[in-house]
Amino acid sequence: MITCSITTSFLGCLVSGYLFWRYSWFFDMGIFYRSITFILFMLIGCIPLLVEYGLEKYLSRFYGFYRYTLYYIFITSIILFTLTILGDIVLWAVNKWHPLPMCYQCWILPVYMVLAIIAATYALYAGTSTPKTKIVDVVSDKIHTEKKIAFLSDIHVHRVIDADKVKEIVERTNAQNPDIIILGGDILDDNTDKVRKITEILKGLKAKEGIYFVTGNHEFYAGYKASLEELESLGFKLLENNGENKGDIYIAGIPDTFSGAQYGKQADVQKALKNAKKEQYKLLVSHTPKDFETSDFDLEISGHTHGGQIFPFHIFAKLGNKYLSGMYQKANGSKIYVSNGAGQWGPQMRFLAPSEITILNFIPQTSIFKEKTK
Repeated sequence: MITCSITTSFLGCLVSGYLFWRYSWFFDMGIFYRSITFILFMLIGCIPLLVEYGLEKYLSRFYGFYRYTLYYIFITSIILFTLTILGDIVLWAVNKWHPLPMCYQCWILPVYMVLAIIAATYALYAGTSTPKTKIVDVVSDKIHTEKKIAFLSDIHVHRVIDADKVKEIVERTNAQNPDIIILGGDILDDNTDKVRKITEILKGLKAKEGIYFVTGNHEFYAGYKASLEELESLGFKLLENNGENKGDIYIAGIPDTFSGAQYGKQADVQKALKNAKKEQYKLLVSHTPKDFETSDFDLEISGHTHGGQIFPFHIFAKLGNKYLSGMYQKANGSKIYVSNGAGQWGPQMRFLAPSEITILNFIPQTSIFKEKTK
């Protein structure tokens, strides 16, 4: 985790360094104050290193406010950087076609700053709001009885998450009256002792045919054994290279392919599917979206990407993941659905990648045919 913070801070310093260079002319100051300003810009870039949980012992109950505020400043700088780059490209193109007066620089940078603040404020609102329900219909001739599965991924329960938001996720999920609930990994993202009161809120989830979970990379980071014990104590059942028969549907689950192998938990899709019947609809739950050598399943459901979470991180998320968000048809004939997730990692902010509670409605093919012929 600290490696990720170092990498993010390095990239953040590149961003804030560019912003200092691009905007410094806007401030009329001497070398001393310009040096101080440069240091402040560099500190903005290093914010991911300045919000580590170790600071909680010094800031006590103010730590949450401190963390949210610093991340807001950091993301504002990222959005400002993006707006500045894109805006300057557009202005350069326009200027090549029809030269603009130099005075445009008197107002264009303040416009970028105002737009960045507005966008970051919206991102904070979107990240702290309860995710909306997204309905996904899955139609197959292997399905004979309709079934509703709620898929919750990437809640990222940590010590400064809003407990009321977790409660509202539970209530909104239960309102859909699902037959089955599947937790798709990265549910826990902190020391289990530190977040137990929040985690216990998830015990309120209700499903007629059970609640299942797979591990994500953050369950391994938070402590594999402790995370499993915490989730199993709530009555949830682990799917780890095994599966469950649920009538027409066989639900198979594997440990996270991204980090599981590093912790001695290698994903084995064939083993997870070995008890499935040929005529069953095979649903594979894998936290990280991935292509597998075997194609002996109908639909893979995943999370992990957060849909990019905050633009322009969509670009990097897409570079690292073939499947970013939504439903895809795979070359082997199966499909994959990637949820944006119900929460988020790091900044409790989202921009152009809304969070979601995914409801998968499994519908018989014959039902759709009858509706069309009425």
